Amino acid sequence: MKLLLLIFFSLAAAARAQSDFHAYFGTEDLLEGGRVEKLTVVSSNLQFNIRPPKGWYRQVDESGRKIIFTDQSGKSAMTVQFTTNSPGTLPPRDILRAQALQAQPGAGIVQCAVCPTSQRPGLFFDLVRMPAPQLVQKVRHAFVAQPGGQVEFVLSASNDEFEKNKLVLMAVLRDFRAEPLKPKKP
Repeated sequence: MKLLLLIFFSLAAAARAQSDFHAYFGTEDLLEGGRVEKLTVVSSNLQFNIRPPKGWYRQVDESGRKIIFTDQSGKSAMTVQFTTNSPGTLPPRDILRAQALQAQPGAGIVQCAVCPTSQRPGLFFDLVRMPAPQLVQKVRHAFVAQPGGQVEFVLSASNDEFEKNKLVLMAVLRDFRAEPLKPKKP
């Protein structure tokens, strides 16, 4: 009987952890005046705010704990993935480097640098790969630590769009912030 209760509580906790991710779109008033669109993600008792790239298509995959943005040309995509990896701090650079390379088979790393966010600095890797002859794909894979895990921002773009869209990614990172979940008012 105790074993059955233990299994039940373990499964309930796992199910709760899997459904602990909700995303919705809204707007935010700026101190300087004006209003911008924002995406709010609720996960691990935190509220994350992301400003979606203007003019990009959006898709929320709550079961996969990710948001996918696609530019209008279809040659660039940005994925924001919430994971439970390494809660509170980023792992060493070599481990992140291996993760970035594993996510992009056949790619080589061009550079690694610190990236700012509104909350805490992260780390990014620029990668290049050739998935087919005469086709060059560039990727910027950024990692940002959060109390409940890490958030990965991945821009994949064609060679001709990477320079323009890496600025879009850096703007998303700059405006990314997390705050404690606000309690609901009665």
